[in-house]
Amino acid sequence: MARKSILTQLNKVFISITLLVILIASIFAFTSQKMLLTSNAILHADLPLEIAITSMNSTLKGMQTNAALYLLGYEDQKQQYQVNLSILQSIKDNISQQKLLTNDEQVTAFNHVNQLSNTLNNLYQTLIFNTYNPVDERAAKNIATNLLETTATPLEKILDLRAKDEIKGSQESSDEDELRHDDIPAIEYYLRLVDDAGDMQNALTRYLLNDKNAQQEFDENAQEFVKWLKLLEPLEQDDDEIADIAYIKQLFKQLLDDGHRLFKLYNPESLSSATHAFHKMKQTQIADIEQQMTLLINSTSNQVINQLEDLKSTNVGSIILLALCAMITIILLISLSFYTKRTIYLPIEKLAKSVDALRLGERNIQFIHNDDELGDVFNNVEKFQQDLRQLDELQHNETQYKQQLELERDKLQQALNTLQQAQKKLINSEKMAALGALVAGIAHEINTPIGIAVTISSTFESRVKEFVTQAKTGQLNLSDLEMFEQESLEGLVIMQRALNRAAELIHSFKQVAIDQSSDKRRTFLLDDMLNEVFNTLKHQIKRSTYTISIDCPSDIMMDSFPGPFGQVITNLFNNAIIHGFDGAKNGDINVKVNLEQNDRIKLQFSDNGVGIPASHIDKIFDPFFTTKLGQGGSGLGMNIVYNIVNNILGGDISVASHNGTTFTLIIPISAPK
Repeated sequence: MARKSILTQLNKVFISITLLVILIASIFAFTSQKMLLTSNAILHADLPLEIAITSMNSTLKGMQTNAALYLLGYEDQKQQYQVNLSILQSIKDNISQQKLLTNDEQVTAFNHVNQLSNTLNNLYQTLIFNTYNPVDERAAKNIATNLLETTATPLEKILDLRAKDEIKGSQESSDEDELRHDDIPAIEYYLRLVDDAGDMQNALTRYLLNDKNAQQEFDENAQEFVKWLKLLEPLEQDDDEIADIAYIKQLFKQLLDDGHRLFKLYNPESLSSATHAFHKMKQTQIADIEQQMTLLINSTSNQVINQLEDLKSTNVGSIILLALCAMITIILLISLSFYTKRTIYLPIEKLAKSVDALRLGERNIQFIHNDDELGDVFNNVEKFQQDLRQLDELQHNETQYKQQLELERDKLQQALNTLQQAQKKLINSEKMAALGALVAGIAHEINTPIGIAVTISSTFESRVKEFVTQAKTGQLNLSDLEMFEQESLEGLVIMQRALNRAAELIHSFKQVAIDQSSDKRRTFLLDDMLNEVFNTLKHQIKRSTYTISIDCPSDIMMDSFPGPFGQVITNLFNNAIIHGFDGAKNGDINVKVNLEQNDRIKLQFSDNGVGIPASHIDKIFDPFFTTKLGQGGSGLGMNIVYNIVNNILGGDISVASHNGTTFTLIIPISAPK
């Protein structure tokens, strides 16, 4: 029997598919040509006109919006109006140059819109933009505001002060003649001056609110002010009052001059006039333009609809042709499916089942196949079955050896687990001991500011009771009141400083205690975390001359584990105190942080203590290594530091000893997930 090649069978399938693709492409080419001819009529005639008319309508509405916003005080809308006016003219010129108007109805409506838009532009320019100016209005308001702050308010204040001074002088004077002819008239004149100054200020405000009588009232009040000021001058005056009256004259002149400048600069009626004109145009010219634009848009839309109806007819014919092609395609695909299943799919399915049986352990499969490429695959699978029989024998022997190895591995794993549990207990004990020392130190530190606050509070309570008693019995005088005020303020300042110190210690303790008792990941500022940790450690060196300096950029934001990080800093600090200084009276601890490349930080923790002997450098991070065994050292502090930095924080730590000891930590800003 002749060999049947799968490639020959696939070539038959590919030829059939190619003929089908050529047939469908021919149908699409025919229908596309028909649609192209129809759509060109829309794209090159009706659609550009409709787009131009729509843009023209949008620009006219934009010009209307520019005028409305200009009346609301947006002076930049005048320039935007000119931009829209240029766009409108460009659109009208484009419609005329490209000859997009195709019937008399469109030409008539377009000419009417052109005439109305030119008229409307002249009205906008004359009745709105040339009548009202927001800059002048804003300048007038600025003048009024400046007068209130720099002139009117100081004027009323000094007049009121002089009136109160005259009232006080009249109460203390015993000369009846002086009261009648000097003090009482002066009081009246100053009070009237205060009223006139306030009325002038109110007149300016009402003028900006379009009060027509405001300018006249401003001048009348100014005349009254001058009259009372002249009556005040002959009265008896000391040097201070003479100087104040000169200052009053200066402020009054400035108020009068700036008020007249405001009246000359700005007329509030211009806004109402321009607004009235705008509303009138909306009811006449703008309404006519909108009506004509509607006619023009409807005419253009009708032409587009007619063209689309023609395109619809073409599409119906295309759909019928495509439906016929779809039926032919379905018949061909069904035929190709049956042919492919019989010649390719069924033999491959049989091969797949045989391979699955081999995978499940079957080793006596009979392979029946044709003389083709798949037949060669069947022959190879049959040989593979023979190889699997030999492999099964080898796996049986391997299983026995593997079972023996697993027994030994389980014994070693059990020993390792026991060792890890012991190490974890020692580390937890070290952590809780550090937290206990932190609680005791913070409690001792808080006692001092809390005690100060309690003492001040008790003193303040007794002083308040004494003050209330004096007030109720009428024995309170001005000196007692001033002394009570001074003592109260000083006591409150001291008490607030003490309570702020206590709050700062509690906040630092709270954050550090929470972080050290948990291994939660969060984002934090490195500088804040370092300061909080050292705030909880400073009590250990309070009675010594040790110093701590921190040099860390304030903007390094970490996404890491602040609890383990703080444990590292605490252990390094304790190592410096216990081993580095070893009871010395003086010592310096320096922490320096630099931002490295690849989003990593470099933290150097240095002390100027006795240093580490060369023989101990390589053992410093080993568990249970300590030179203070039996003297408070467990030998786990540096091992904990090493494990936290490498395993939790994802960094690296090294140590160098020369004129002291320096630990260098390279830690990523974002800890490993």
